[in-house]
Amino acid sequence: MILITGATGTSGVPIVKALLSRAERVRVLVRDVAKAATVLGDEVEITHGDLTDPQSIEAAMEDVDRALLNSPAAPDLVDLQSAFIDAAKRAGVKHVAKFSVAGADPKSNRTFAKMHGEVEDKLRASGLAWTMLRPTFFMQNFFAMAGMIRAGTIYQPAGEGRAPYVDVRDIAAVAAATLSEPGHEGKAYEITGPQSLTYHDIAQMFTNLTDHHVSYQNVTFEDAKKAMTQMGISEWLANGINELSQGLQEGIFTNVTKTVRDVGKKEPITLVQFIQENIEVFR
Repeated sequence: MILITGATGTSGVPIVKALLSRAERVRVLVRDVAKAATVLGDEVEITHGDLTDPQSIEAAMEDVDRALLNSPAAPDLVDLQSAFIDAAKRAGVKHVAKFSVAGADPKSNRTFAKMHGEVEDKLRASGLAWTMLRPTFFMQNFFAMAGMIRAGTIYQPAGEGRAPYVDVRDIAAVAAATLSEPGHEGKAYEITGPQSLTYHDIAQMFTNLTDHHVSYQNVTFEDAKKAMTQMGISEWLANGINELSQGLQEGIFTNVTKTVRDVGKKEPITLVQFIQENIEVFR
């Protein structure tokens, strides 16, 4: 039995589906049982709870030998994920794959990288078999920019920075392989798309495919934070997102890996393919 946390999120749903396609037995720990039943179907065993409820974690781990640790960005992420690791060890779980971030490092000056790096260290020290999954920026994040794209201008504080954006279905292929095949223990996988792109490149792709002009406008971190908080994003999260954009400007996310091909055993989805599949969202 494989236990999945974060199962109804952007990355969680395709991971569950990829595991089901391998005929794995999957249990999910979720806050919203009805939502999980709707988006995941009836092949999945659903248990109610979350990482803030230790008793629900303990119950969800019964008969589980492998687990995916995945949870949203939050100020208490280190404490919550560390408690999950402790519970997994007590429950006799053999292997935990941690959904981390590109550049995870406990010494990082970027909030998300530092937090995930601290949890990675905790998992390594736990005595459990482990695998780290470190994806770069999701292509699915462009859905949140659809309004800007339709209006003709992408506003981001990313400068000329490049990143190899990855489709969550490719992340899922790697995660499913990691959890259902032997030989991935003790590995840290940097998961990227096939091309490292600037926002100018991305805007040109949208221009070519949507038949209306899309440009990229660099903005200040202050303006980006103001826009995010006006949308209801917390100041803490907005600051963390700006740190990622600063990392883009500094060129720390440019590296393209072969993880999707080598581990996921598939050709990585290109951004052009992603846009074409979702063209009506962006027109």
